[in-house]
Amino acid sequence: MANNKKFGLLRRILIALGLSKASSDEVVAFVDSRFNSREETYTHSRSETADTEVDIFPYNLRDDFLSAAEFSFFKVLQHVIGNKAVICTKVNLSDIFWVKSDDYSKYRTYTNKIDRKHVDFLICNATTMRPLFGIELDDKSHQRKDRQARDTFVDGVFDTANLPLLHIPAQRSYRTSDIELQIAQFLDVQSNSQPSTDNHIIETSAFMKMCPKCGGEMVLREARRGKNKGNQFWGCSNYPQCKTILKYKKQPTE
Repeated sequence: MANNKKFGLLRRILIALGLSKASSDEVVAFVDSRFNSREETYTHSRSETADTEVDIFPYNLRDDFLSAAEFSFFKVLQHVIGNKAVICTKVNLSDIFWVKSDDYSKYRTYTNKIDRKHVDFLICNATTMRPLFGIELDDKSHQRKDRQARDTFVDGVFDTANLPLLHIPAQRSYRTSDIELQIAQFLDVQSNSQPSTDNHIIETSAFMKMCPKCGGEMVLREARRGKNKGNQFWGCSNYPQCKTILKYKKQPTE
C-alpha cells in the first residue's frame, strides 16, 4: 500500500468522488508504482548519459609546448644554472600569485586578470621550490601594442609581489657569461659562490633548428660521398619525405 503521506490530495479527491477507501488506495498504489517506474527509468537514462559524456576525452598532446626559441633558451639556462636551481617552464601566474581582497567581486576580477597568463620561465630554489625570479623571452611578437600592454601588466604583478622578472631578447646565440651575470644576483646560492668565467657562446640553433619547409627538426649530418665528403650539413629529420638541406656554419668556439 502506498505511503499515506504520498498522493494524499489524490486520495482525498477519489474518496470525494465516491470511491471507497480500499478502492482509492488501490488507485493510488497503481499511480505510485507507475511514478516510481518512470523515475527509475529517467534516473538510469541520466546516469547512462553522464557516463557517456565522462568517457569522451577529446584531447591530444601538443607538439608546441615549447617553441623552438623557448626550447633553445631552456638548454642555455640548463648550461648556465646547472644544479643551482630548478627551471620551470610556462607557469601560470595564478600558480605563483594570489589575490588578497575581502571583496569577492574584486577577488574574482583580479584573479581573472592573471588566470590565463603565464611566465616563460620560473627559476625556483632547488630545495624549497620557492620562486626566485622569472624570465620572459622576448621575441618579435613583444613589439606589438597588445603584447606590450600585456607585458606592462605582468611586470606590475611581479613588481608588486617583489619577485624579479627579467626580459631577455630571443637571439640566435647567447654568450653564457652574459646570461650568468644577469641572473647571478637572483640565484639563492652561497654568498661565496662566484660566477664562472665561462665565456662560451651557445648557438641556439644547434639545439633545435627547424626545417623552413616542413617544420621538422633539422639534424646535423656528414656527407659520405661526393665533393663534399666529410663536410657537415643540416638535413631534415623527415627525409626522404622532405629533402631540405642547409649549410652548416662551424662556430669559432668549436
